[in-house]
Amino acid sequence: MFDNDEELRGYLPKHFPILEGKPEAGQWYRLPVPGAISADGLPYWGFLRKGTEPGLIVYFSGGGVSLNAYMAARPNKLNEISETFYFDGKALPYIDAFVKQGLFDPSQDNPFRNWSCILVSYTTGDFHVGNGDYPYTAIDGSPAVLHHHGYRNYRGLMEQALQFISAPTKLLITGGSAGAFGASALAADVMDYFPECRDVTCCPDSSLLLYNEWQAVAQHVWQANERIWKPLHGPNICLDWLRALYAEKGDGVRYLFICSIRDSALARYQHFLDHGTMELTREQSLQFEKDLRNMVDVLKSEIPGIGVFLLDNPDTGLDPELLGTQHTFLHTPEFFQPVKDGVSLRDWLWNAVNGSVLNIGLER
Repeated sequence: MFDNDEELRGYLPKHFPILEGKPEAGQWYRLPVPGAISADGLPYWGFLRKGTEPGLIVYFSGGGVSLNAYMAARPNKLNEISETFYFDGKALPYIDAFVKQGLFDPSQDNPFRNWSCILVSYTTGDFHVGNGDYPYTAIDGSPAVLHHHGYRNYRGLMEQALQFISAPTKLLITGGSAGAFGASALAADVMDYFPECRDVTCCPDSSLLLYNEWQAVAQHVWQANERIWKPLHGPNICLDWLRALYAEKGDGVRYLFICSIRDSALARYQHFLDHGTMELTREQSLQFEKDLRNMVDVLKSEIPGIGVFLLDNPDTGLDPELLGTQHTFLHTPEFFQPVKDGVSLRDWLWNAVNGSVLNIGLER
């Protein structure tokens, strides 16, 4: 964590330019979305890179979640350590920081470097599926509103971006953390924009949270549309959304799933959902591993041919005794690092989108 705003600004790359006119191939741009707002009412924008190859990545970015009034009153503060739950509009300028790493790396080592990319920013606390406003009471006692406009923002961004890119022959729908849930929920929606594309991969990176009230939250807090909330019947929201995607699209999608075995960030959120405090314990880490194994078993049994990539990279910022492992990989340098039999996440993902789907790490 950064000690002050000046130190934080020193970490960041130069901000990407706002797109005006036609995009230059290979250049990232901020793409404004008319009328779109973040959770706190600040303006919203996404990102676009026009590629030179007929592949397209639609990436849903992450940044926590809000399920109720308590969480709504506690947005994240990037330079302050406290009990916080989701990014709002004040975090949006910092997304530029990771849009050149991992899957987005422009180097020759990245086979995805020449694909077009629509990056769906996330500042609404609703897994990208919200469609309404949620009133709550701020910590200081004043009335406030959380704008759960994730779905509206995503749709507006797609409409803007599709003015500048051609229909893809390969489509990768993915995202990390909250964006992984979003990718699972909205993959079919994204596919509706590209009805002629017959080569589609859905790949959530780090998306396991168990909660018995997901349907009520999606319907009444986020005000998601029926296509989003109706499939939610159990405690595993990502699993239910992937089930719904398979029920609708069947073998028309290539299914992948990435996670670390004791994901420290997800385990913290799970501890809050289970026990009311945002902390990581050794017991919670071990329970996460057990829950993940169960989820993978169900995915393998219900979605034929799904490819799973499990990692055990330690979270280096934690006491090793807590057993926590790294949260998200696609937009990090670990994307390139071999983990099993010389296979990296990059290799696994590239092989998968080209029809060779493997399982890595299931024997752990």
